[in-house]
Amino acid sequence: MAQGKQTTKVTIFGVEYSITSDRNPDEVRRIAKFVDDKMWEISENNNLISTEKVAILTALNIAEDYLHTLEQRKRETERVEKKTSSIIKLIDESRS
Repeated sequence: MAQGKQTTKVTIFGVEYSITSDRNPDEVRRIAKFVDDKMWEISENNNLISTEKVAILTALNIAEDYLHTLEQRKRETERVEKKTSSIIKLIDESRS
């Protein structure tokens, strides 16, 4: 049975947020920690003053990683499908 929405308090880049989600609170905290860590990493590497700029660069970095992962997954899926087709073809030929 679904738990329904719960509110979880998290801190991201020094600011506390109340996140309402149907996800497990531990998962919400894990996601928030990932974003928090990434924001601090970007802040330390770029000497940016504006939290907004840090947030935008963080979003761009996470989006880049996500899109790269999707592209890798697509290439891997295509490779597996091609290999599977070859195996099926070999099996069909061996039955003939």
